[in-house]
Amino acid sequence: MPTLSSHVDQLTAQRMAETAKLEDRKTSQITAAALRWYLSLSSGARDALRRIEALGETEVQAASWAVSRALLDREYRTVVPAGMAKAEPRLGPDPTEDEIMAEAVRLTSRRP
Repeated sequence: MPTLSSHVDQLTAQRMAETAKLEDRKTSQITAAALRWYLSLSSGARDALRRIEALGETEVQAASWAVSRALLDREYRTVVPAGMAKAEPRLGPDPTEDEIMAEAVRLTSRRP
């Protein structure tokens, strides 16, 4: 597999090391994933990313939050229907509020 290198500032290097440790991954794995994502963006999105970076850290953090939210929303729209398709509701025709709450807990717990 080809090897690439890059120059980063001290804060980025520190954040990379902390993230790698937290995720129990190699820094090269994180770098590869980040690069794959960056290259999968349209040229317009990459241009927007560079313009946002030029505006400073506050704007980068706001954009990061928006991207994070979009990714989590996308995952939610995919995972919940798949999980609910496997769920077998056990409510009767006219459940009480307590029965609904108990069923919600059962459906969302890690135990069967």
